[in-house]
Amino acid sequence: MGKRSSFGRVAKDFYLTIDPRAVPPVIPFLKAEGIRSFIDPCWGWGHSVGPLTRAGLTCLGRYDIAPGTSIKVDPDLPGQQGHVIQRDGRDLSFADLNGADAIITNPPWSRDLLNQLIERWSPMVPTWLLFGAGWKHGTTEVPDLIHAHCTDFVPVPRLKWMPGTKDTATDDCGWYRFHTAEASAGHGMRFWPYGSVPDEIRRAA
Repeated sequence: MGKRSSFGRVAKDFYLTIDPRAVPPVIPFLKAEGIRSFIDPCWGWGHSVGPLTRAGLTCLGRYDIAPGTSIKVDPDLPGQQGHVIQRDGRDLSFADLNGADAIITNPPWSRDLLNQLIERWSPMVPTWLLFGAGWKHGTTEVPDLIHAHCTDFVPVPRLKWMPGTKDTATDDCGWYRFHTAEASAGHGMRFWPYGSVPDEIRRAA
């Protein structure tokens, strides 16, 4: 999972958001922004959705390039919104948002694919993605992506990704917020200390 790991990479970057410390740091930011609903375009097995819904958010869409399940996981949602739907995140459309306030997910960490997803989702709605902290120090296309799309970085502890192990990852990670309209306003990227609870995260135009 990290640059200093000797383990082989899991197919499709299918690392599970099983660590209970992964989601709580981002919850105050979501609430401060007034986010009440979201979609998860990299569903996996849905581990990150549970903590978000327990915090009061509603998941209006579940997508994955290779769904592990096609059953309806939320019978209270209408039509296909309660199902896990097969979709390549690079093809996600405004219609797939189902009116959600945000995109929130743990995406694939492979740089080329990750950067494509950032460019696809950021213009749609505020997009909160959990992945490696080292990405923001990239020296090729990353500075342009940050300038065009990234507004915030919220750190989390080093997380455990693999079931059945007590070991945490060797690399740091965190929640990045992307939203093209706000990034282009020129306010710059905010780096929040661990444990931050913002009074307000919505930017003035």
